[in-house]
Amino acid sequence: MTTMIGTNAYRPACRARATVEVFGVRWPAHKAHAVLAGVVAALATLVIFGSPQASAWVSAVVVLAVWWGERYLAGNAAVAPRSNPPGIS
Repeated sequence: MTTMIGTNAYRPACRARATVEVFGVRWPAHKAHAVLAGVVAALATLVIFGSPQASAWVSAVVVLAVWWGERYLAGNAAVAPRSNPPGIS
């Protein structure tokens, strides 16, 4: 069954995301920060424990935490427009 949902055509302008220039290519800042944090965590874990397996796990957790953490900080998360009814995003 098809349902017609009235929508509001007005949408506020999206805020431009922060970008970082890496070898001439623009990357979202949260991705660059995650990669940098992962490399630092991997090197630190490798120096402290000497285990490549521990280093891989720690760097993966750090990259994931920084990536998601910075992406979903207040003001960065995707928000459904007010015109959508509850439950539809």
